[in-house]
Order: sequence, then structure tokens, then C-alpha cells
Amino acid sequence: METDYGCAMSQNVPLDELEAVSTSYGDAAYAVVNSTVGAPRVTHVRIRFVSESIEIVLGRGAATAVRSNPSMSLVWPATDNQSMSLIVDGQAEVLEEPAPETVVRVRVTGAVRHRPAP
Repeated sequence: METDYGCAMSQNVPLDELEAVSTSYGDAAYAVVNSTVGAPRVTHVRIRFVSESIEIVLGRGAATAVRSNPSMSLVWPATDNQSMSLIVDGQAEVLEEPAPETVVRVRVTGAVRHRPAP
């Protein structure tokens, strides 16, 4: 479902179209979680849409960071089939904590497709 967005550097994705747009990128993305100390944590996650939110599973350290600062992003990189990356911002909430992983629900607040630098 590649859409021609012309030369724009980024294009907003309407939230009601996000699940359909993301399927062309696959069911895995990078979660960017704000760390409590130092650089953000970046981890590879499987995503699952639940209603208007996205559920992911994080390790203990990333889940601890989410509790301190729930703002996070999910990034699907551009691929051979997609000329633009998909970037989703949201607010995360810890749902379950089966050791050693934690289920987190991300309430999406915005999404864009972004063209990589030439």
C-alpha cells in the first residue's frame, strides 16, 4: 500500500489509518523509551494493535523507564518496499509484569511517515 507523498520530508498519518499503514511495514518496530538516566533506550519489539492503542512487550529496564516518563516513540524504518519510515509517538502505560518482560500499552498521540535523507 505504498502511497505517493511527493517530495515532502514528512507526511502526517491520520490515526484512524495507522493500523492499515503499519501493516505494510510488518509487525515489528523499534521502541524508543526515554531513559531515567542517560540516553534513550532503543529496543526491537513486536507490535499488536488493540482498539486504538498498540501493545508491546518490554524488558525490565525499559519498563522502569516508562513508569518514570511514559512518553515514547515507535519507529518502523524505511524498507525496500517503503520509501519512508513510519514514526509513532504515544503515551505508554504498564499493564502486566510477567518476569522478565512487561506488557505495555501505547496510546498513540501522533504518527508521520518520514522520508530518509538522500
